[in-house]
Amino acid sequence: MTEDRMQATRAIDTAVGILVGWRRCSTQAAFRELLSASERQQVPLFAMAGALVNLAGEHANAQTAGVAAEQGAAREWGEEFLTGTDAAARRRPVNRWL
Repeated sequence: MTEDRMQATRAIDTAVGILVGWRRCSTQAAFRELLSASERQQVPLFAMAGALVNLAGEHANAQTAGVAAEQGAAREWGEEFLTGTDAAARRRPVNRWL
């Protein structure tokens, strides 16, 4: 496995973990949310994952995810991470056990 591929896989796994912790949902539900966000924002999955990791970590050790991905992550989850509320989760229900 190449270094780029390992880094992309790590970003996806980390982003899924962030969503599992934030939403208190299964890894499958978290992955589906990440995938849906990627499709809605029209950015690659690994880029959206990296942007979510950057957003959640407040850019600590930020890796380049691309402008479109960073903006997409801010639209998808920015309100939650910035305000510390779960308002967006109430707007977009997640099946927590699939």
